[in-house]
Amino acid sequence: MRKIHHYIVSFDTSTGAWKWDVPMEETKFDDGTIYNYEEHEWFSAYLGEGEYDPDEENLINQLKHALGVMNLVNGVPDEEEF
Repeated sequence: MRKIHHYIVSFDTSTGAWKWDVPMEETKFDDGTIYNYEEHEWFSAYLGEGEYDPDEENLINQLKHALGVMNLVNGVPDEEEF
């Protein structure tokens, strides 16, 4: 299945910090943040009963790493919470 994961990343001009904006994702992506191109449907990374899309953990780790690098370039201290 071909699927595309979508994440909202925001930039704070007062602090120079990049962050993963989960509350905005929940507002803008009512049907989930993953698009299935074969079925032309959106779905959530949370599949129910404590299960998540199999790619989610790896992609979130990559996103957090990328945000950490971008913040490092801007001189922003490393933040655990994105």
